[in-house]
Amino acid sequence: MTDKEFKKLRRSELIEIIYEYQKNEEQMKEEIDSLRAQLDSKELKIKNSGSIAEAVVSLNELFETAQKTADDYIDQVKRKCTEEITDAAKKEADDILSNARKKADEILAKARKNSSKNKK
Repeated sequence: MTDKEFKKLRRSELIEIIYEYQKNEEQMKEEIDSLRAQLDSKELKIKNSGSIAEAVVSLNELFETAQKTADDYIDQVKRKCTEEITDAAKKEADDILSNARKKADEILAKARKNSSKNKK
């Protein structure tokens, strides 16, 4: 509207126009507040997504370290078991060899004894 048209309006019409403008202004303020809240929420989500990404990286590093520690522990247990088995096998082999030598000595002693009896 032009200035001339405003001057021709009655007071009640002007008040109604002012009232509509104020109502429109309040709606726009509410919409601005709503949009700001949405923007803040999105900014928070963006910040949190950065934090979440960092947390995921930290968790991945933690899991990798835990996996390496578990692998090292399993290797140590395997080595220990292998050493124990090896030690036990060596002891058993030594016992068998010692028994075999004793039996061989006994057999030789009997053979010599029988041999000396047969020579007489």
